[in-house]
Amino acid sequence: MNPYLILGVPRTADDSRIRQAYLAAIKESPPDTHPDRFQAVSAAYDLIKDESSRIRYYLFHRDCPGATPVDAVLRFLQTQPPPQPLPFDSLKEWLRTCAKI
Repeated sequence: MNPYLILGVPRTADDSRIRQAYLAAIKESPPDTHPDRFQAVSAAYDLIKDESSRIRYYLFHRDCPGATPVDAVLRFLQTQPPPQPLPFDSLKEWLRTCAKI
């Protein structure tokens, strides 16, 4: 789910523009006639409604599963053998994995 597509705003939109888009979307699809659309719009707005919510979204709620920084660290730790000093090549590979995200 991409909240920017659901609300119809660019990623550079500020708080007021996101709120205006949210209110317009809610007006177009009230909960009594379009409950699924209303729920999607409300969830999208909750993800990006203010600066701190957008930062949290960028860090932990990407559009594809397994693409958060936390997932990258867990994936790296699961593929490595148990506690040994981290070789330089593994560190480079881990950094490449994080850079792709």
